[in-house]
Amino acid sequence: MYHTGSFIKGQSLIFNLDPRLKLAATIGLSVVILWVKPSLVFITGIVLLFVMLVSGVSLRTIGQAIKPLLFFIILIFLVHVLFNEGDSQIEVPFFGILLPRAGLQQGFFAVWRFLCLIVAAVLLTMTTAPSQMIAAIKYFLRPLKLLRVPVDDIAVMIMLALRLMPILLTEKERVEIAQKARGYNLRRSSVLTRIKAFLSLTLTILLGVFRRADELAMAMEARSYQRGERTSLEELKFTSSDYLILIFFSFSLVIFVALN
Repeated sequence: MYHTGSFIKGQSLIFNLDPRLKLAATIGLSVVILWVKPSLVFITGIVLLFVMLVSGVSLRTIGQAIKPLLFFIILIFLVHVLFNEGDSQIEVPFFGILLPRAGLQQGFFAVWRFLCLIVAAVLLTMTTAPSQMIAAIKYFLRPLKLLRVPVDDIAVMIMLALRLMPILLTEKERVEIAQKARGYNLRRSSVLTRIKAFLSLTLTILLGVFRRADELAMAMEARSYQRGERTSLEELKFTSSDYLILIFFSFSLVIFVALN
């Protein structure tokens, strides 16, 4: 099962692109998604979905990446629907509930923007190895070395934070599987019992994450990890494919700005 933030090794074009290009494109695309008109955002989402499918990423994998954030997606949609007033209303079939048309439209496009941001971030982390991501972050933060900012340490911390999500989800699944193996059924419990179970689950997950973090620190010390500038096996070099993608992305960005 795929976990959000995990890296999957592949051989398609997007896997072989320069990590600097993918990181810059993701940041630029995020700005475009939050800035352009809803109609252009809809087109952007379709293009992102097409890119993921061409890269060999299945719809099931996309669903598994979105599943942990499903609660927030529903919450964003409901906030726009329930707290938006409009003259035109739509009746929900079989329920007889009237909902504002403007709220439904705004909720849909807000959720669509959020999904596009998630897909872009997942596409970046899924197709970029951790070592490549660190090299790309260090490249863009390199000017800060003039101000004596510890760029190498910041890049490592950012990479560890990005890879924390899979660890959290893995620990959650491990605890849930252990509970089911012991015959624990939360659906038949009261609300107070469910709240206590949620707090217990959160505490167990945090303890597991702290244990994994301690193991990671020991592994880094065993490999003589030290703070400061270090060499890397990753050689960042643009190829002909990178230049073509860069030209195409720049041209598309200019068109989107003009249409907006």
